[in-house]
Amino acid sequence: MIAFDLTHTLLFNIGVNTFSCIITLIILYSYKRNFADTYDARLLCKIEALILLILLADIGMWILNGKSGQLMRALNYTDNILYFLMQIAVAFYWLRYAYYRTFRQNFARKKEIFWVIIPFILLSIIVITSPLNGWCFYLDDANYYHRGVLSAPMSVVILAYLLSISAIALTQYKKEVFSDRKKELLTIAFFVVPPFIGGTIQTVFYGISMIWPCTVVSSLLVLLDKESQAISQDSLTRLNNRRNMERHLATYEDGKNRAVTLIVLDINDFKYINDRYGHASGDMALMQTANLLREMFNGTSTFLARYGGDEFVIIMQQGEEGAAGQVIRKIKNNFADFNESRQFPFQLSVSAGYAISSIKGVNRTANLFKEADENMYHDKTLYHREEQT
Repeated sequence: MIAFDLTHTLLFNIGVNTFSCIITLIILYSYKRNFADTYDARLLCKIEALILLILLADIGMWILNGKSGQLMRALNYTDNILYFLMQIAVAFYWLRYAYYRTFRQNFARKKEIFWVIIPFILLSIIVITSPLNGWCFYLDDANYYHRGVLSAPMSVVILAYLLSISAIALTQYKKEVFSDRKKELLTIAFFVVPPFIGGTIQTVFYGISMIWPCTVVSSLLVLLDKESQAISQDSLTRLNNRRNMERHLATYEDGKNRAVTLIVLDINDFKYINDRYGHASGDMALMQTANLLREMFNGTSTFLARYGGDEFVIIMQQGEEGAAGQVIRKIKNNFADFNESRQFPFQLSVSAGYAISSIKGVNRTANLFKEADENMYHDKTLYHREEQT
């Protein structure tokens, strides 16, 4: 370990942390201003708010370090306790966010309590009792900070949790076929790398604070990935949006005779669901439709999109009539199976139409979409006739 004179690194550390605070404020503002108030966005806001407080606490630690007097000593202990507690909180919320984005669901409650909450409570107790036992950190008679005997093991435990979620994200990355999901999972897996590098630098060169400035780099990469998703994804269903769908369809106008099947789906009685049960139920219907489609086509190269309103589009790289009809039957069967679970007070079903093309031509995809849309409305007419009989 190489030790620096702390008086020489004071301005450097304060300057780096101050700059990191500004970047974190920009990231936090971006989440608040540009993204919907969803569960994962709220988790990211909490993470960024905690990182900002950690950076401020780190600045306070450098200012208070070595200052004489009982008041300065009490402030130094308080600042260090808050600093370490907020580190644990950041790790906790990141685990929640990364798991939710990887599997699109929360931790099972019992597993979270046993594997995450209880261990993190124990780490917090070690931090809080450090003024008495010096396990995590201690201040010498001159009020200078020193690492405690459990400081390194605590860091290893937290790092192990972060590495485990990175490994899980990489494992899931291998199963994904959609490029946007692959990119997001890589971003999640990479999150631990910059703070690990910063921690290594901080360990080797004692007196330089780099873990949290490097963590801000990870936060910035997550923000860039979220903004990239916002451009190409529907914010409610997390499927591709209309803009990305049109961009994808344009790839079939490249002069190559690639077969393509386009299926258009429309939720039945969607206006009735909104009017009778409220727009929140309508949103749930849209999200569940997206979930059923995502589950059905997971692990394939099929392109899924929300076209607008209650219409969805499926694009498959094939051109067989029988295959398209079979896919639509399977979709409707999946919706029927879901309705048997009675999770909603209403029946969720779709009308569907498809069109197939294996020959290039002028406005090929535009004509394809028009044909599929017309077939979908024909199917919807049959649905309403069956309702009336």
